[in-house]
Amino acid sequence: MSAEIITDAEKAARLRLNAAACLKGDWALRLIELYGSAQEALRVAPGDLAAEGGLTFVGAQRALREASAHDPEKELSRCSALGISLVFDGTPGYPSALRDLPDRPLVLYLRGTLKGGAPVGMVGTRLPTPYGRRMAARIAADLTGAGATVVSGLARGVDTICHEAAVKADKSTWAVVGTGLDSCYPKENRRLMESVLETGGAVMSELPLGSAPLPAHFPRRNRIIAGLSLATVVIEGGFASGALITARFALEYGREVLALPGPADSDMSRGPNKLLKDGAAPAEGAADIIAALPPEVQDGLKAARRRAAPKARKGPEGDAGELFSLISAEKDSGLTADALVERLGWTVPRAAAAIFELEALGYILQSAGKYFPQG
Repeated sequence: MSAEIITDAEKAARLRLNAAACLKGDWALRLIELYGSAQEALRVAPGDLAAEGGLTFVGAQRALREASAHDPEKELSRCSALGISLVFDGTPGYPSALRDLPDRPLVLYLRGTLKGGAPVGMVGTRLPTPYGRRMAARIAADLTGAGATVVSGLARGVDTICHEAAVKADKSTWAVVGTGLDSCYPKENRRLMESVLETGGAVMSELPLGSAPLPAHFPRRNRIIAGLSLATVVIEGGFASGALITARFALEYGREVLALPGPADSDMSRGPNKLLKDGAAPAEGAADIIAALPPEVQDGLKAARRRAAPKARKGPEGDAGELFSLISAEKDSGLTADALVERLGWTVPRAAAAIFELEALGYILQSAGKYFPQG
């Protein structure tokens, strides 16, 4: 429905329909399409709703009962007091990445703002190994440093590490949670949740206020992470990990899926390594993830970094400085990426990260497959 015809009464009806826990997002959307509005769907008798809406009679009864029991006016008042905004499907502010998904959320409860560049989902086990912790923090920090926005689920383990890395860099990160926004799960992440907001990020949920952290809520949360993200990266997790559920949603939505390669004898690497066998791209560093994004998104990240770079510069330092010196020495003939890797004796991800930094800051340009100093 267009923004012009979603009245306050229709929004209230949608909140009631959204509160029917037995309805999946695509079922609620189908009922609205079938009857023309949530208001009309809630007026239908259980038997007709079951016959026409594809529900069982018991399911239709339960949906109408749960919707009727919900008090949207009370919830709206609480949302206002807690600084929570509501964004409805079909209204301005609803994330464009979700608009075309068949099972998109009917409504999002939102704290903060959905600002930032190139959303990238980072997910993984609640029990990461030291290797997984180290790589999650490094990749998340490098992604945010490149201008991307880390999207995760505020859960223990990998999610927490990725959000913390973004917050530490004073960068925006988005958290999609599996509870109502009037609570925090796990409780020990309440301070992290507030830090996400303080650094310009967002915390969101499709669940009504008061929703507990039930097991069924987390796959629903995972699909939102996948839907919001241009690419999803799985750090660590076993075969039954929720991170793999997120990866499956990402594939269904036509998004890129990457995985951190891990030791063959580590249980926490079984999930990512399985994804790699099935065709996922390896993510050894942020450069691999950025390279998987659409070209126009990569160009946007580079342009943003150039705008943010100080005008008076000493010149690139560290790996970027060493690579720039080599390219400058061959400024007439240029050097390919393979030649740079060979001459420096670096790994491909290390060289790719330095190349991206130099391109983003306007030190080098690529022509005919070779890199040259710029200006």
